[in-house]
Amino acid sequence: MRLDYLAHSCFLLEHDGYRVVFDPYDPVIGYPPLRLFSVDLVVVSHDHHDHNAVSQVSGACQVARGVARRSFGPLILGGEVGWHGEADDADPVSLTVLEWAGRRIAHFGDLGCKLDEEQEKRLQDLDLLMIPVGGGYTVDGATAARVVSRLNPRLVVPMHFATPFSSRTQFPDFQTAEPFLKACQFPLVRRREGWADLEQLWKDEDGSRILYLEHQMS
Repeated sequence: MRLDYLAHSCFLLEHDGYRVVFDPYDPVIGYPPLRLFSVDLVVVSHDHHDHNAVSQVSGACQVARGVARRSFGPLILGGEVGWHGEADDADPVSLTVLEWAGRRIAHFGDLGCKLDEEQEKRLQDLDLLMIPVGGGYTVDGATAARVVSRLNPRLVVPMHFATPFSSRTQFPDFQTAEPFLKACQFPLVRRREGWADLEQLWKDEDGSRILYLEHQMS
């Protein structure tokens, strides 16, 4: 199973020829346009332009929104409803969980607040968690680290943080990934090429680790 970090909150996950894209973005946010084709499933966590740009994916594919439990090809999609912030009028966000090839893989979209106790119980035993860490419109690095410590997934990949490409106009309060990396006590694995063989990393049974992927859309 291979994971590519394209940019922002957008990932490509591939296993046995089946390809899933999470949260494609509109290039107005500062990154170059996506070049994605031969995709089987696009998962959209919520309908904001930096997460729902399905038109950036070429060719026919299925699109999944929400967390109702259902099957797509070789995987089952489900999850929890999260929130974009702490306020009563915060927008809902899908905290997507894929059950695929014996793995539990989660993408937390624009999670903007802590999880409740029941959600924490249901989101245990994750093999991979992709979580926003940049603050502003989502949880910041310290809060994301607390979420991670409660869930204790095998691999954690930070996303949705400030880089030299991300628009300062659209994300004026963005942090880099560094506050999260400093607050999280798990060992760190860096991949500057922007992708990783997850099966190879999962072979290491030394507990939870952070997988820091540099985005590929430079």
